[in-house]
Amino acid sequence: MGLDRRAALWAVKAIGGEKPLPLFDVAGEEDRGEEPAVELPPMSDGEAVVADYRTLRLSLRAHPLALLRPHLGADLPAEKLLETRDGRRVSVSGLVLARQRPGTAKGVIFATLEDETATANIIVWPAKFEEYRRQVLTARMMRITGKLQREGQVIHVIAEKIEDLSDMLDLLDDADYLSSPTAHADEVGNPATGRLPPPKLRRHPREQAKGLFRSRDFH
Repeated sequence: MGLDRRAALWAVKAIGGEKPLPLFDVAGEEDRGEEPAVELPPMSDGEAVVADYRTLRLSLRAHPLALLRPHLGADLPAEKLLETRDGRRVSVSGLVLARQRPGTAKGVIFATLEDETATANIIVWPAKFEEYRRQVLTARMMRITGKLQREGQVIHVIAEKIEDLSDMLDLLDDADYLSSPTAHADEVGNPATGRLPPPKLRRHPREQAKGLFRSRDFH
């Protein structure tokens, strides 16, 4: 139709159908006159992806992890797990697609994470589940650090540390955050892991991504 999403939403608002604003209502004037043309700022990639997920539950523009990748440090893309040797300690981040705890698994949690390249299968032993219960049950986006286990083409990451990165999803529509990954000189690294701490997360006032990217859980 020749309009992007923001321009279309602006045009729809002008059609009316809502109760007049208080001043017009008091004056008995429903005709607000001809509205001057406006030039709206284009939506950022993050804003467009959030809007796609809100309306369609998916996006063909970009995967959220593709936009957040510069802020994920040394985390491996899921597709690289296929090239990683058995027993290596890795970190992988992704949207939580599903959590499962089969009745026959003796309390073991199986989770599936998705990034822009593939999916990663995660195993959380009962002791780790008790240690990271909140992260496992509530995170929309997680970072898993643990040992890779390979049996033929079947690959799992055995969780040793679980981090809730859901706040990063809430910043997808913050263009300044997405375009300005933290420089190494701006942070003090953790001498034990060598990993730089994540950029300071600033809660977006609208929290537009809140409630999106929910997992499909089976109990």
